[in-house]
Amino acid sequence: MANQYGNLGNLYGTRGNLASAEKAYLKSLAIEKELGRKEGMASDYGNLGILYKTRGDLAAAEEAYLKGLALNKELGRKEGMANQYGNLGNLYKTRGDLDAAEEAYLKSVALNEELERKEGMANQYGNLGNLYRTRGDFCAAEEAYLEGLGIDEELGRKEGMASKYGNLGALFEERGQIAEARVAWNKSLTLYHQIGIAHMVELIESWLADLPKDD
Repeated sequence: MANQYGNLGNLYGTRGNLASAEKAYLKSLAIEKELGRKEGMASDYGNLGILYKTRGDLAAAEEAYLKGLALNKELGRKEGMANQYGNLGNLYKTRGDLDAAEEAYLKSVALNEELERKEGMANQYGNLGNLYRTRGDFCAAEEAYLEGLGIDEELGRKEGMASKYGNLGALFEERGQIAEARVAWNKSLTLYHQIGIAHMVELIESWLADLPKDD
C-alpha cells in the first residue's frame, strides 16, 4: 500500500495535480512510519520536498528535504544523501543563498563520486556551473560545465550534453564570445533534434537568431 500510494503521488505530480500528489505521499508516509520503514519514509520526504518546492513553499520543502537527509544518514544510504543534497542545493539557489547551495552541490558531487554514480556527478556539475554563472564567476562556470560535459559524453547522455552545450553557449554569449556561443548552441541544437525535444529546439533556434550576424 505504501509503495502504491507513492507511485500514485508520482503520477499525480506528473499530471500537475499537486493536491492529490501530496495526499498520496502523506498516506504512504503514514504507513511507512507505522511499519518503521525508514528508507520508505526518506523517499516520501524527498518527494514531498520536490512537491513543496514546485508549489513555491520553500520552508516546507527544506524541512522535508532535511528530514529525508537525516534518515538517509542514519541508514548510511549515500545515494539518498547525494540526492537530498542536490535538492537542497536547488532550493538554496532558488532562495538566493548561493554559498549554501554551493556547499550542498559539492557534498552531492563528493558522494556521487564515491559511489561512482557518474550521471549524478554530471548533473551536479551542471548545477554548479549555473550557480557560478549566477555569481558572475565565468571561469569556474565554464570549468564546471566542461567537467559535466565530459562525463555526459563518456556516458553517451545526449540530453545532458545538449544542456551543457546550451549553458556554455549562454556563458560565451554573456562574455561577448559570439563565435564560440554560436558553435556551442549549434551543437546543442543538433543534439536536441536527435532526441526530439521540440521546445528546446525552438528555444535554441531563437537564441541563435538573436546573435549578432558579424562575430
